[in-house]
Amino acid sequence: MSRVSNIVPTETTRELLRIVRAAQPIPRIAVARRLGVHRGKITVLVRPLIASGVLREGVPDSSGHGVGRPPIGLSLRSENHFLIGVNIGVKQTQIGGATVDGKILFEENTETPADPETTLAQIKSAIHRHQRRLPDRELVVVGISVAGPTDVAEGRLLYAPHQGWRDVPVARMLDLPVPVVVENNATAAAIYESQRRRRNTAAGTAGDFVLVRAGTGIGVGLVVGGEVFRGTTDIAGEFGHMTIVAGGKSCPCGNLGCWERYASAASAVELYKGGTYRTSTLRFTDVVTRAHAGERRAQTTLDRVGTHLGIGIANVICGLGVPNVVLSGDLVHGWKFIEAPAHAAIARSLCGRLSRWSLVAGETSGSELGGALEVAIEHYLLGVVENVSVAA
Repeated sequence: MSRVSNIVPTETTRELLRIVRAAQPIPRIAVARRLGVHRGKITVLVRPLIASGVLREGVPDSSGHGVGRPPIGLSLRSENHFLIGVNIGVKQTQIGGATVDGKILFEENTETPADPETTLAQIKSAIHRHQRRLPDRELVVVGISVAGPTDVAEGRLLYAPHQGWRDVPVARMLDLPVPVVVENNATAAAIYESQRRRRNTAAGTAGDFVLVRAGTGIGVGLVVGGEVFRGTTDIAGEFGHMTIVAGGKSCPCGNLGCWERYASAASAVELYKGGTYRTSTLRFTDVVTRAHAGERRAQTTLDRVGTHLGIGIANVICGLGVPNVVLSGDLVHGWKFIEAPAHAAIARSLCGRLSRWSLVAGETSGSELGGALEVAIEHYLLGVVENVSVAA
């Protein structure tokens, strides 16, 4: 990508690039409609992006069109660069590569080692291996999602309670010649959900929503105006560790009665097994399968988990003032049994009675590696905006 002088970064240009990614090839008039600006504004915005080689514009395949000239569509150029995403989960680590327009180039899964040093050494080795396999492409960004709060500016994992990792300088330990962006996995999943909404909603916009990611633990991501909200501290969004049962079950974070100890996929297995899940091979999907088969114990377990999920979500809605919630992660497997008690718990709350809220099921998987890749792509798009002269 060539550099253009007179840098004037704008959020409008960043959102334009997101929209093009989601719907390419897309005519300028459609981009203007989604952004809510005049078509002439789009012309001003895209001119330097085309000149610098970030975007291309051309007539798509005309087959299937009626009479008249088909619209010219904008697309991201993706021939020369690629990005890598890494999701470091409690049990599994996923590594994948993609072009800047989101086309997946490779994926692989491995078990997550017990210590961060071994984990990051394996990740670094895998990154170098995939770079050698793609000699015609340049790696431009690596996005890392982790199960705990991070210092994004420093590329550091602050604390992963379920792994016992503290103060891990991820970016420094990887020591790569490209930017390494380290993000909490719930925030990464919210970025992923934002882009999924741009592709799939009629308006083509992300809107405002809360993403609740429930698996081994619970994390929350907040999107307002299409942008992820991070707050002014490194612990924003850690609702999984808010107390919902005073003096309740102990949590790996050191607290008692945390939300994730009652409403995560792992807590459902523990409840079903009577507190012995850590020595059992039973999985959450096994509990769901038994519930579908009519087993009363499994159904009661999921009902109780759904109630606690709803209690926590009601607190999140009241605290953030954003009434639209998307559930993501393993817990979605049990949605048939969790939905009704969760909705009932929210409806009983004050905010549930006063606001027009929604709770919908998102994806059971995809947001893990997808979130890490989106973190990388978002950083790439920010770099594009900062390095291309545009009119504000």
